[in-house]
Amino acid sequence: MIKKYLDFLLLESVEKSYYKPTNIIHEICVSMLLINNSFLDGILDKGLKARYSESSRVFLTDLKNMVLAKNRLHLGQFVDNKCVADNEISKLNGFFDEVSFNIEEDWNKLVNARVLARNIIDKLLPDEKVTEDMVVAVYWIGPNKDQDHTEDIVLELTDGRQYSFYLNKNITVNKTASFNTFADDLIGNEIDKLYGPEYIQKWNKLVQQWVRTIYDNANKNIQIHIEKFIDEDRIDSLDWFRYFEIKHRDPRFKHLGEFIKEFNKNILNFHDLMNEVWKARENCFMDVERVYNEWMETKVFILNSKILEHLLTESITKNNLDDIKKLENGFKLADGNVKMKLVKTLVEKLGCSERMTYYLGNNGNVFNQIPSRDFFRQVYDDLKVSFDYHVKMLVDEEEENNDFTIKVNLEMDDKPLINFNITVKFSGGDISSKLSAKYKFELADDFDFRVSEKNIPTTDEDKEV
Repeated sequence: MIKKYLDFLLLESVEKSYYKPTNIIHEICVSMLLINNSFLDGILDKGLKARYSESSRVFLTDLKNMVLAKNRLHLGQFVDNKCVADNEISKLNGFFDEVSFNIEEDWNKLVNARVLARNIIDKLLPDEKVTEDMVVAVYWIGPNKDQDHTEDIVLELTDGRQYSFYLNKNITVNKTASFNTFADDLIGNEIDKLYGPEYIQKWNKLVQQWVRTIYDNANKNIQIHIEKFIDEDRIDSLDWFRYFEIKHRDPRFKHLGEFIKEFNKNILNFHDLMNEVWKARENCFMDVERVYNEWMETKVFILNSKILEHLLTESITKNNLDDIKKLENGFKLADGNVKMKLVKTLVEKLGCSERMTYYLGNNGNVFNQIPSRDFFRQVYDDLKVSFDYHVKMLVDEEEENNDFTIKVNLEMDDKPLINFNITVKFSGGDISSKLSAKYKFELADDFDFRVSEKNIPTTDEDKEV
């Protein structure tokens, strides 16, 4: 019994760990190469690999000793948003034992590490290379990764700035969050109106049209299943919240639901049945395309236009009318509080932290950066933000699901820097699921260069001027 309990605790500990040493060789080698650019030259260029040919553990032991040694490579941890050395080196126990290394089979790992390091050296600063004497320290985060700090290494230069790096990882340009999270950022407490008196009748109409569209067009066998949950003549009086409470009416199935062979599962809740019908619509309707278009037209008119567009317009313009100016291209220029909220949303969802963050993907051949929060504070006055969310009332067959989309353009120094779309939709594809917001970012081709150029630190002499 005690052994089982200890095993359970060990399992819990492993599951909660944010670090798996899969790429530990890359991480330590790249770190050392930034401190000593010729670190791997003897092995890769001069054939000095005999020391590591006989035993796979020797190389890993050498890497571990480099972290333990008192030099510019440290085990790093974050304290008040700054990375510092962690002297509790006992944390390293076991991590190097979880990986294996073979000099022949893992040769490309060393080659890749040098490519990554050279990309950092060549591309980090806009007008010069990072030299060894510019490096104050390299912090390997490893075992100290947590929910807020997931980067692989942090580089600190003599100017005091720290740079975070994700190795062999690309920027995530598509992200998803709940609609409430998005709405909290943009309209604050106005989100409470979403299901309030002003909009609830529209939600009721939406769910009535949803059920009516499916029932009227469904094959006879599907209609029979729907009638096990609700009478046909009650569909047009459904309300939004009641829809999610309806269950199978036969007392025999009040606990587990009825097994419905068309979907090969037991179904108790009405909204689950409707979800299954919509997912399997190819088999449930005679004219699938017509039914799909009919529902899209309903969704665009009621959800996109009458609810979402109206709510955002009323909430954004309330007390902020002077912060919005209509442009010739149809977009609206945001100023004041509206600009601040849109920039805040971008910064949050792009994943900006208090440090400049860099992603080296595709074996180091892709080098992208995410500016720090401070960067946006410094250049805020040089930013222009425009947005548009006008609903197209006609269903566009080229647009999947015809979801409600907010388009936001951010310019820096009057040139496009970031475009991002926020698409609001039902996360599961039908009204039985919650509303979600999907963010898609598109960075300008010269994004990295312009950010780096703009991000040059000011000296005391510059400040005096």
